Amino acid sequence: DYPEILGLRVPLPTLVQNDDDDALFTLPEMRRAAAILRDVYEKAGASDSFRCTHYPGPHKFDRPMQAEAFDWFDHWLGR
Repeated sequence: DYPEILGLRVPLPTLVQNDDDDALFTLPEMRRAAAILRDVYEKAGASDSFRCTHYPGPHKFDRPMQAEAFDWFDHWLGR
């Protein structure tokens, strides 16, 4: 919703997962928010700390999304 607010946490790692057919947000809004955040992270020299991915389908948090999220946590938080 508010990528500028989420951008305040730079350079902390941030993973954003989108569902392309989510009824809560339009695809253009998702892409615009990701572009804003990507730009903020790049300007802070923290490009590797931001990832935005897209998945097909409606609003959900399915196994592929969970796998990506858990890998992200393992990477940034360690085991």
